[in-house]
Amino acid sequence: MKSRIFLALFLSGLFTNIYSQDKDCSCKTDFTFLDSKIRKTPAYKVNKEAYNTSYSKIVKEVNTINSVFDCYALLNKLLISLNDNHSKIYGLDLGATEKVKASPDELDNFKKSPLFNAYPIPNIDLDSLKSVLKSKTKMDIEGVYTRKNFMTIGVYKSEDKESYKAIILESESDVWQVGEIMYVLIPFANDYLLSIGGSTTSKRLIAYTERIENGFFYFMGFQKDISETNYAAKMPSGDTYYREEFSDEITYLRIGSFNSWYPTLSDAENFYKTLEGNLNKSNLIVDLRNNGGGGDRNSDIIYKLLKDYAKKNKIYVLINHRTVSNAEQFANRLSKLENCKLFGIRTNGTLAYEIKAESYTLPCGNFIAVLSSKKNSNYLAFESKGIEPAVTYQINTDWIEKLKNHIKNNN
Repeated sequence: MKSRIFLALFLSGLFTNIYSQDKDCSCKTDFTFLDSKIRKTPAYKVNKEAYNTSYSKIVKEVNTINSVFDCYALLNKLLISLNDNHSKIYGLDLGATEKVKASPDELDNFKKSPLFNAYPIPNIDLDSLKSVLKSKTKMDIEGVYTRKNFMTIGVYKSEDKESYKAIILESESDVWQVGEIMYVLIPFANDYLLSIGGSTTSKRLIAYTERIENGFFYFMGFQKDISETNYAAKMPSGDTYYREEFSDEITYLRIGSFNSWYPTLSDAENFYKTLEGNLNKSNLIVDLRNNGGGGDRNSDIIYKLLKDYAKKNKIYVLINHRTVSNAEQFANRLSKLENCKLFGIRTNGTLAYEIKAESYTLPCGNFIAVLSSKKNSNYLAFESKGIEPAVTYQINTDWIEKLKNHIKNNN
């Protein structure tokens, strides 16, 4: 199963400058086309009643849409009722890529482009809004959030009271402007939020599954109190594949991707070979945090090794909200082994469907629909619910140290 967010295999070469809806190409045109494709997906067959109910409500809104951003939000909103978090709409314009940023002229041209100016700038007194949002508690979704040396955003309830908007209050970014709406956040299912907006680096239109709890954006890393460390994403190494001996009794492995395409697959294969016959300690930590998934072609190799290891030894698996897709499936498989237990916070809830090259450029030329075309019935119960750990850790406590202590106290 391919990672649900970036989908580089399909999208890396796609680009367009069309960001306007003329009289012959309205949002309804894209909406009607998208609906015709959705009704052929396995997710529609599973969730037909919920989808049709949602469609009946949303179709009434489509004629009132007069901007690309609002159209983009509406199209992604339509997908929520499918309960298929792999299926998303993305902008075709890749935005301020690294190549664009490397050239002052290209970056300047991007700042004159329709995409750069596609994000709404509501008529709001930002100082007053910031003052109101700062009074919100840590447990409230509404509030002021920061990524240090990058940006501060304010999250507030939308006019419909059913969703939230994230507006930029301060920015050190070379592509984002103060006052822009960066995200629309729509609650769904198990305290998840569909985040519809822009890439923090390129401003490309993207959509992904977010969670906001305890003052933290679990996916994008914004937080209310920047003095706190986000231990859910703090790991001993940034390497995709990494091993460390924590003690005479504990080996640590970071498995950061199950990408089944070369060169990542060859990196995985080489790493897994070093483990064969060389896992000699009685306790093994397998860190799946921030593993965006991939496929069984990769994960099956390490699963066989760990299944054999677990016959005589104990495995402790770390998971978080950025444990996605095939990595979630893998964590679930490991959890069924007799000597294996999951720790951390629940996963992304994106594991029951699979992308098999089904992507469609919508008629108006602004968006691409990436729709799943295969379902795995074994994981339907976990879609939009995630894989729960046996032991939950708070995001502001040191997960590695807590797990080391747990192993020490239970051996």
